[in-house]
Amino acid sequence: MNERRVKYSASVSNRSVLCRVKRHLNPVMDAELLVQRIANKISPEPIRQILEKQVLAKVLTPGEFELGLESHSLSKYCYAPGEMILCRKNTEEWVRWRTPIQMLLITVPDQTLHSVAEELGGRAPELNGTPLLKDERIRALVAATEADLANGSPAGRIYTDSIGRALAAALMHSRGVLRSPMRQYRGGLSPVQLRRVTSFVHENLHEDVSLMQMAEEAKLSPAYFSQMFHQSTGVAPHQFVLRARVERAKELLVKEDARVLDVAIACGFQTQQHFARVFRAFCKMSPTQFRQARLA
Repeated sequence: MNERRVKYSASVSNRSVLCRVKRHLNPVMDAELLVQRIANKISPEPIRQILEKQVLAKVLTPGEFELGLESHSLSKYCYAPGEMILCRKNTEEWVRWRTPIQMLLITVPDQTLHSVAEELGGRAPELNGTPLLKDERIRALVAATEADLANGSPAGRIYTDSIGRALAAALMHSRGVLRSPMRQYRGGLSPVQLRRVTSFVHENLHEDVSLMQMAEEAKLSPAYFSQMFHQSTGVAPHQFVLRARVERAKELLVKEDARVLDVAIACGFQTQQHFARVFRAFCKMSPTQFRQARLA
């Protein structure tokens, strides 16, 4: 399995539960968004499940299952592709799969929920699970997560951190007891804060820089930092990091002895293909074409 910080995995098992969440022994992984694709087969008998994490499920293929708090009292649910389920956390449930079904599971870390709740002026809320979640904000964030994974997560952890925090806030407002409005920030970072953050980014372009790390350089919470950084630079933190990586790549590509793969790794891209895709998006040409034009 790919050990990326945002994981995307597939599993097919008769014993799969509605929203199976693996327990991580690494506390760092518990602080990051986990994305899984599962495929469940028909189960003749109800299966017991208890979710230890907060999970949001998106249905990928049509399907039916029965779910209830007791094995002898189940309710039937039918789903179409694209419909979403907010699973109940720390609750014993029983599920019987009536048809095969594929789902995308997004696990929101407890740490993210607690952090966002504090920034919104409250404590981490209990989210009210629902077998059919209708919220366009959440749907858009799930789509953004899927698109990022499909593109190979070119911005790395910093972008998925942002999606995770936005998803946590949207879930709290939609299904939590915390109903306070999102804070609006004005102004921007001080020159000293901006200099510290940008210096940190440029010194660590070869690493998978996180939103939390950038916020710590400015001594601000991640949500407050994101607002202030955008006010100061006009771009989101993950966009700034991508641009910085591309600019560093331009400097390295003009060196005749530098391989494109080496340039990609030195600038924080995990594969040469991801590097080429991002470089073309910014420069309207491939890294090789850029090098040829500069060295001509």
